[in-house]
Amino acid sequence: MSSSSPSSSSPHPYAAFPVHQTIELAELSDVRRAVDIMTDAYTRQNSQGIFSYRLLLPRGEKLTAKAKKIGLAAQAEFLLALRKKKLRPNIKEVRYVHDENHYGWLLANPQVYEQFEKK
Repeated sequence: MSSSSPSSSSPHPYAAFPVHQTIELAELSDVRRAVDIMTDAYTRQNSQGIFSYRLLLPRGEKLTAKAKKIGLAAQAEFLLALRKKKLRPNIKEVRYVHDENHYGWLLANPQVYEQFEKK
């Protein structure tokens, strides 16, 4: 798998996506705190169509498997937390390369994406 040099890569357009909070998940142990924050926010913001969060996962030659494991855990725990509160997910997600050291994962209401893409 080839990668471009850092100097030739420009930030992904989604790096400027408007979010309520960006949460870095460096370890599996960070997932529970992030899920609690996002579940609370979803409870308050979903009905208004303004829920939007960015998760940053570790990126690097030896970190891809770790990022996948953290991402899967975050996704499973978030969906379970929403189900426990009897909330139906209305979330669109986008995964992208955020920067040299992070993968980005956006979780937001479809309306937030529509507003962003109109710009």
